Amino acid sequence: MAAAGVGYALVDDGRSLAASVNAVWPEGPDYVLDLVGTSTTVDSLHLVRRGGMVCVAGSLSGWVLPDFEPIAMIPSGTRLTAFHSDNLKGSAGTTVLQRVVREVEADVYRPNVDRIFGLDDIVAAHRYMENNQAAGKLVMMP
Repeated sequence: MAAAGVGYALVDDGRSLAASVNAVWPEGPDYVLDLVGTSTTVDSLHLVRRGGMVCVAGSLSGWVLPDFEPIAMIPSGTRLTAFHSDNLKGSAGTTVLQRVVREVEADVYRPNVDRIFGLDDIVAAHRYMENNQAAGKLVMMP
């Protein structure tokens, strides 16, 4: 984990993520990157310290927060923002993509490849992924 730049890994086991977060950061972390989506956004807002920021990105559950009341649900001083890859489509994303490519070439990013599947094994790859067996990226090769 440390080699990937991760200081702490906290697992949301459905019981008390807040207690785990508070054990590491009693005041709350400065930032939360919420990759789950709208089902966890309000909880994420209550994890960060006063003045902290929550960024919702990669939402697989949609972008609508049912019954969301910002004044009541966003703690005072806390910021909520979002990132959508549509912001960087076309030529707007060229510089960002080129920087990522350079950093991959410079070995800054090291993907955690779990398995490589042949294209003929696409069904097995999907089953492997859907059964939560992957502990990293799956790569498809022709």
